[in-house]
Amino acid sequence: MDLLKDNLKKLYFRFLIPSLGSAMVMSIYTLTDAIVIGKGVGSDALAALSITTPLLCILMATGILFGVGGSVQMSVHRGTGNQKKANRFFTLSFITLAVIALALWFIYGFGISTLLRLMGANDTLYPYAMAYMKYINIFLPVAVFSNYMAIFVRADNNPNRAMAGVLLGGVVNIVLDIVFVFPLQMGIGGAALASTIGMVIQVVVGISHFFSNKNNLRFIKPKHIFSSIWQIIGNGIPSFFNEFANGFIVLLFNIQILKYCGDSALSVYSVISNCVILFNSLFTGVGQSIQPIIATNYGAGRWERIKKVKGMAFVTIIIMGAVFSACGILFPEKVCTVFMDLNKEMRDIAGLGVRVYFITFLPMGINLLTSYYLQSVLSVKESLCISLLRNVILSSIAIITFPLFFGKNSLWMVMPVVELCVLLLSMIFLRKSGTKNNVN
Repeated sequence: MDLLKDNLKKLYFRFLIPSLGSAMVMSIYTLTDAIVIGKGVGSDALAALSITTPLLCILMATGILFGVGGSVQMSVHRGTGNQKKANRFFTLSFITLAVIALALWFIYGFGISTLLRLMGANDTLYPYAMAYMKYINIFLPVAVFSNYMAIFVRADNNPNRAMAGVLLGGVVNIVLDIVFVFPLQMGIGGAALASTIGMVIQVVVGISHFFSNKNNLRFIKPKHIFSSIWQIIGNGIPSFFNEFANGFIVLLFNIQILKYCGDSALSVYSVISNCVILFNSLFTGVGQSIQPIIATNYGAGRWERIKKVKGMAFVTIIIMGAVFSACGILFPEKVCTVFMDLNKEMRDIAGLGVRVYFITFLPMGINLLTSYYLQSVLSVKESLCISLLRNVILSSIAIITFPLFFGKNSLWMVMPVVELCVLLLSMIFLRKSGTKNNVN
């Protein structure tokens, strides 16, 4: 597979299909957790799962930070023909992530009770949240490395193996989810154990890439350690915020919804937050699929090829976003009943909340892909600007202020407004990038 010469349409789909397949399976076993917990344990347990989401997202986002940051640098230097420098970035990203994973293992292991209280766990939700996090803590390094391994295996021209790891882990997780929660009656902890076993399998399959004849990844002595780590973090930080936002925004919404709307609204929001994770994963799958192609061609200065791949990716994202938005706008109650049984109050909340919130997904996909594209051509500042605005700055301000000025129901409008505002900026950055590199 030659990223600089092969037919672009074939290359695009050779990366897109496994990447989307991986994202789909990852999302399915996240959703399976939610569905099995909601149906098998109850709505309180489902709400508790939402409480744990920020802590899980920190683990996943850290793996993505060093996976995307390291792999983009690796691909760019491969495009210039410098294989040794490419492997230095791989080695350094791996070592740095291992050190951080150990630190997180220590923090979560000794501080999980305090962390759950900070996430908003009340006396009702705390026992469920603690039961779930017990198994996550045991396998924490695996959770950190699961995304990292998939990203680097894909970037090393082996997207099918990355998909196989996620697929096998996902199937095992889904089966064990059902077995542990229903026949064995292990509760929410059983769902967590099923998830961690699936992650272990995913990482093991990823490791097998190092023993295959397709492997070009080598551990070599890194140079210029601190400046290289800074480059890795600089390239990966927009993706970190894209993933971290799943947890950060969920945390803020949990606090505000409990404050202004109550437990029933939180249960409905837990459904929405799981849909956000699903759709975000699929959008991310498209973004990550084009990164090796674009970054390698960027290193070689092949801008016409970059323009064509970018165009195909945006068509894909727009179609996906339109379909996702339509599902919630047209069928809000059906979306919720997939996860849990609804009472009258929940049905009323879903009719408004799901319909309004799902407008988010069309602009969200475009913004997310723009961020990944800008990372791939080393426009880090612009990519980071998009990520910070949509994931931290504008969203935080809006979540806190909207209910004060526009009432409690305005909370459902926060993310559509934020994503539409950031979409304008994304269009400006894309136009600037095209003009700068003469690819319009």
